[in-house]
Amino acid sequence: MAKNRWLLMAAALMMAVSMSAQFPGGFGNFAQMAKRQAQQKAAEAEKNYQKGNELLEAKKYDKAFAAYEKAATDGHAGAQYNLGTFYIEGKVVPQDYNKAVEWFEKAANQGLKDAQFNLAAMYHQGAGVPKDEQKAEYWARKYKDLPEAKVELTPAAGGNVEEVVFQAPEERAIFKGGDQGLMTYLQQNLHYPQDAMQQGVSGRVFVQFVVNTDGSTSNVKTLNSVFPSLDEEAMRVVKEMPAVWTPAKNDGVPVRMQYTLPITFRLNLSNTSQMSVPETQAAENNKEEAQ
Repeated sequence: MAKNRWLLMAAALMMAVSMSAQFPGGFGNFAQMAKRQAQQKAAEAEKNYQKGNELLEAKKYDKAFAAYEKAATDGHAGAQYNLGTFYIEGKVVPQDYNKAVEWFEKAANQGLKDAQFNLAAMYHQGAGVPKDEQKAEYWARKYKDLPEAKVELTPAAGGNVEEVVFQAPEERAIFKGGDQGLMTYLQQNLHYPQDAMQQGVSGRVFVQFVVNTDGSTSNVKTLNSVFPSLDEEAMRVVKEMPAVWTPAKNDGVPVRMQYTLPITFRLNLSNTSQMSVPETQAAENNKEEAQ
């Protein structure tokens, strides 16, 4: 017994020496390394998510799906949501509402509002899943940040809950006058913030929003941060857009569509008090296709 006890002690000592060699700073260093790995994983997921957004705008749907899948597997909520919409639309992969719900739930459990809304709408309408008012109410509470109170889902004008937001519908939403009309609107309404101009800051802001079936925009947010005032200005000009969008369509029926608009702020090198022409989606798509 004594001999066995000594053998166990020796083995434990050897293990401790081995772990000490691998993690010189002890378990505290191990925790720091785990934290760094998690940060690297999150950074890689964000990189793949942004890549997916650019590929989606370039209408390279299969490559966008692959990029989103990598990001979603690494836990990116936005990518998980986007995969859900791909499975609803059946554009790259076969239409599969069960997988759509699976990805929406992953994103919804991370607090993504769009995913929570879609789940509430799908269960309330029985859209691709069995109608389930209990689940619809659960996700509606999450969406409205009301964990206890009973809530009533908000009906749209037609009497139904608003449609699920699509990413790549058969017919995309179009601003009045097309890409040129959108560029003209930006030229006339976008202003270069003074603080960014004075500091010589430039960059491209990706603004994501929903084009509703009545031609209006909602759910405006930025997907990246360039500079506070540039971010705010890009969001402002989208929020104040008139309701002149021709809505997206699926099977000839108007649907809500998620739209990502890259807006580039560039200073004129010869005169920093002027702003270059902002680049719109069409310009960015042409660049992507040319690469």
